[in-house]
Amino acid sequence: MKTIVESVSPGSAAFIPHQRQVLMKEDGYEVVAITGEAPDAENGGDGNEEDEEDGRANIGDLGTRFNLLHDNVEVARCYMSYRDASYDPSTGPTVEMIAVHQHHRGKGLAKVLWYWVLRFIETNFALECLNNDAPRGQIMIKATQIGTEEVEKRKRKRDGEVVPVGFKEFVFDFCGFSVRVQKGLMAHMFNSRRPMDEEAVLYIPCLSKKELAAKLATDAKKAPKPGNAVLRAKCGARMCLWCRNVAQDLLRCNRCEVSFYCNRECQKKDWKRHKKWCSKTREEVKNRLIEEGGMMKLPDGSYSLNMSFGNMGF
Repeated sequence: MKTIVESVSPGSAAFIPHQRQVLMKEDGYEVVAITGEAPDAENGGDGNEEDEEDGRANIGDLGTRFNLLHDNVEVARCYMSYRDASYDPSTGPTVEMIAVHQHHRGKGLAKVLWYWVLRFIETNFALECLNNDAPRGQIMIKATQIGTEEVEKRKRKRDGEVVPVGFKEFVFDFCGFSVRVQKGLMAHMFNSRRPMDEEAVLYIPCLSKKELAAKLATDAKKAPKPGNAVLRAKCGARMCLWCRNVAQDLLRCNRCEVSFYCNRECQKKDWKRHKKWCSKTREEVKNRLIEEGGMMKLPDGSYSLNMSFGNMGF
């Protein structure tokens, strides 16, 4: 088995097995994890390409792609990288995306895939996070570039209606991630020019082999199955968009259901800013940003935030 050495901090390294693993196979469903160089590339990227000079693989895009298949057809995908590209880098695997294919949403497949992603991390990633603000004996999992794009659908318990679930909602409300407070120079540079809750963190225990075996056996009995569209809430800490307090008991804006505040006072103080974006579609927000100079349309048709612009009101 080939092994890629990925530097994660001075004097330490994580050894990531370069392989394809079948994590689950049951009732026509299968979860496959492919780890290696650029496993999310269009050519399938199984990571067997090597550098011609010294025979070592290029480790620039080291990561793991998780595919949930049904009858050999992909129905959901998650991508996790090992090179931190966040604004406040530190050690730990980073979830960059998780989504269910549009025609398969509403079957609970996102939570099925996330369950097996967590099992993969617990089994294969044994590097304890040594950040000063991290709990001792914990593995830190990050999620970056968290937007509101739809990734799944769920059945609402109170009325049985099937409603869309955005990436941000899934990460915070159903996976238990908490807002990752930005620190250091990059946090000062970006300040309020970028969404304050676009990065999240989840800590899980770094277990011994004996402890892990016992936990996996217990968890297997309650593993989620495809077909259940009800997502179980597992809320993490969120950030007040006015005072930036991070807590788990914040109040949610009833209108857009994606913004959080400590109390009505914080919500009222932030309304002048928040009303520009509250309950707006992504297209409406994009057009507003372009009008105010906070976003630019590039020659290739893509869009980019104008970081020289002042407070864009996120």
